[in-house]
Amino acid sequence: MYGYLLADESTLDSAEKERYQALYCGLCRTLGKRYDLPSKLGLSYDMVFLVMLLGSLYEPAEDCEQERCPVHPIKPHAYACSVCTDYAADISVALSYHKLLDNWIDDRSIPSRAAAAALKRSYETARIRAPRVCETIERELTALGQLEHERSQNVDKVAACFGRALGEIFAWRDDFWADQLRAFGMHLGTLVYLMDAACDVERDRRRNSYNPLIATGIDPVRAHDALANVAGAAADAFERLPLERDLHLMRSVVYAGIWQPYNKAYGNADGSDRAPDGRQDE
Repeated sequence: MYGYLLADESTLDSAEKERYQALYCGLCRTLGKRYDLPSKLGLSYDMVFLVMLLGSLYEPAEDCEQERCPVHPIKPHAYACSVCTDYAADISVALSYHKLLDNWIDDRSIPSRAAAAALKRSYETARIRAPRVCETIERELTALGQLEHERSQNVDKVAACFGRALGEIFAWRDDFWADQLRAFGMHLGTLVYLMDAACDVERDRRRNSYNPLIATGIDPVRAHDALANVAGAAADAFERLPLERDLHLMRSVVYAGIWQPYNKAYGNADGSDRAPDGRQDE
């Protein structure tokens, strides 16, 4: 998910930082046990957000232990994982595989092609474990690739492809919560795609790569208010879910963390200083 679903760690206390790291380590551990070493190419805090969201909503039992690993060989470190972590590992493999293929197609990146080949068997396993979601990812990314090839000027149509893919990823189970999770994922995926486009304008211009903002002549700084509207829709859908565990951590992502790359590139374009729950600091 491009590295946008990250907590703003300046808003977290020490316990929340430890919890965030434990969930990350749990995902790393699960990828290694459920798949193999190459699968860890897709390890990211984006998928930790998925673990937190589904874990908070469905409240499955968690395995919380300590262990040493190659990354932390001297001192034992905490990890936390659940069935939600298993699912996030499957999705991590799927998204990583398609991202590497996209890098190969767009940039003819030999390392990406080699990494995709190393990940292919794991992706085939993930496709068996999460067929509906993987089929949706394939369909929507194919549609997105076609629109990018055509250099579409319909920004909403292009961004909606990734929105629908993320919506289906969030709709983990076909149950009462599926539609609400799908709606949240749709808004969030649309925002992530547009944020990524805004942050990549200069790079894409240098490379003559497709970017919907370049194609339509939209200045990424002037796009702030439009991005804020999409972010507001995502936040509204998020707040409609009955979440308690890790709520402040997730709000740190939804209200503050997701803006970090944009603010780093362009500054805080609205001139405000907002708390992670979306309220003005007092």
